[in-house]
Amino acid sequence: MTSPEWTWMDLARHMGRSSLVAAGDFLLARENPLSSIAAIQEVIDRRPKVKRIRMAREVLPLLRVGVDSPQESRLRLKIVDAGLPEPAVTAPIFDERGRYISTPDLQYKEYKTAMEYEGDHHRSDPVQWGKDIERDDRLRALGWIVLKFSDVQMKGGWAHAERKIRDALVSRGWRGPSS
Repeated sequence: MTSPEWTWMDLARHMGRSSLVAAGDFLLARENPLSSIAAIQEVIDRRPKVKRIRMAREVLPLLRVGVDSPQESRLRLKIVDAGLPEPAVTAPIFDERGRYISTPDLQYKEYKTAMEYEGDHHRSDPVQWGKDIERDDRLRALGWIVLKFSDVQMKGGWAHAERKIRDALVSRGWRGPSS
């Protein structure tokens, strides 16, 4: 048996960039993490001649603690690759009295824009769907924009999804990378 970090390094030989980021993020999950950035870095440092070590080194700075699903990782990468600012991952939002409101998958706190990746279970489970509606209503009541994404946007509708994020940010005062 190998450690999670060594296994991740072995995966670098077989996975593309986004899948390797998703696998690394899984190791750093919000609940029951299997590893840390430091532990992964240590394995990279100890295996300098492994095949595709460059891929592992390139991907390491893209890993984030607290991601809840592989699709959230992929969504974050698409956002960053589109030249948009990197959103925060699973950061809790509280109202002005300090009451917990929500923990969006991704967010731009400064621009009050939350992004949720909705897997099929969000649609097919009536209880989850109801919770999602209530969560989104609480955020909107505080003036947040809530953007939703699914497999449709990830596979074929990314241009529209990117425009949706860009328009939301611009509507909140974001001026783009040149400002």
